[in-house]
Amino acid sequence: MSSHHMRRYADVEKALTLPDLIQSLYDEGRKVLMEQTLVTLHGEEHRARRLLEMRIFKRDFLRYYEEQVLPGLLSETLAPVAAAGRLELVEFGYRVMIHLAIAFAGIDRQRFSDQESDDLLHMIRVFGKAATLGQLKGDPEPVRQEIREQLAFFEREFFLPSVQRRRAALERLRAGEIAEDELPRDILTILLRNEDDLELAAEVLRNEVAFFFLAGAHTSVHSLGHLVHHLLEWCEAHPGERALLEADPLRVQRFAHESFRLHPSSPVARRRALATMVLPDGSTAAAGDTVIIDLRQANRDTEVFGADAAEFNPLRPLPASVFPHGITFGSGAHACLGKALAAGTVLRGEQPPAADNHQIGTVATIAHRLLVAGARRDPEREPRLDRKIERETWEHYPLLLAPPPGTGGVPA
Repeated sequence: MSSHHMRRYADVEKALTLPDLIQSLYDEGRKVLMEQTLVTLHGEEHRARRLLEMRIFKRDFLRYYEEQVLPGLLSETLAPVAAAGRLELVEFGYRVMIHLAIAFAGIDRQRFSDQESDDLLHMIRVFGKAATLGQLKGDPEPVRQEIREQLAFFEREFFLPSVQRRRAALERLRAGEIAEDELPRDILTILLRNEDDLELAAEVLRNEVAFFFLAGAHTSVHSLGHLVHHLLEWCEAHPGERALLEADPLRVQRFAHESFRLHPSSPVARRRALATMVLPDGSTAAAGDTVIIDLRQANRDTEVFGADAAEFNPLRPLPASVFPHGITFGSGAHACLGKALAAGTVLRGEQPPAADNHQIGTVATIAHRLLVAGARRDPEREPRLDRKIERETWEHYPLLLAPPPGTGGVPA
């Protein structure tokens, strides 16, 4: 079998929409978590489940989470670290995002304790390894076993109690005891309402909910680390810019989209050809060939993004046909369902936002709140990239929050 590599933006954009290319990036993760989850399905089975689960990702519901739920979670999570004057960005991001993620997935907190939050935080970090098993350096078996153990814990402590509560609510709905809008609005409820049609095994149902928990937090934390890094570098290089960013969340969103472009959560999409076919670059792939769709390189295509395409420049002019985040959120059948939640309302060119219904996205919202709180890099503790995987992501990013003396309350 041969391997084909798509790098040009135009070729990548087309390749992502080809129906005879099947998802294969998560083949390693299938063995422990991702088998028959939405991200690994193909064809009609994928289309039916995606249409079902898209009911959660409605504009009014996403705005509710961004405007009503997220601010409270941010305040609650920021209060203790603000008092201490320092935080670790990766852990902070996870602690904020896990509570949004479980709400979307349909997982209920059972004890509302600090230990439970710690358990959820550890669980999401372990589940995240399933998505990157194919990029792991070294023996994957110890990681697989760790994932299996956490799945068993997740099922026992969170999943089964959440299922029981939703089945009871659905019975009350059928009996006329509650109205439709009193049901939980989440992935698990939708799947349980349609389980006779979907014919999902119990293990598949568990894995689908665990996957949405993973996807809802893991990729956003990856993106938050890169955005904050770029924001702080930009402010250091451009005196006076910080005040503009603190005063304008929409400007932070523009920076977020540029950061998304440079750092897609999955640097490549990997597909397998189901039949002999001509690829967008003119090469011919035989059935079974691997097609590597390089999102990272496509997003740095100088023909589309200019001579400085590999650099962070949120003010770059772009063609009206190109999203500012590039192809990071994918295209076609497997385009990211959570794009609007993470990135907000994405505009092209110089299209002005509609003030009454514009979302800036969870990633930009968190980053903006950190800027306002005075976040700056800790001169005594260096940030560290994760060297255990090939993907570029921050493993450790310490920040200070208290403004330095003599700056009038504005961090340098």
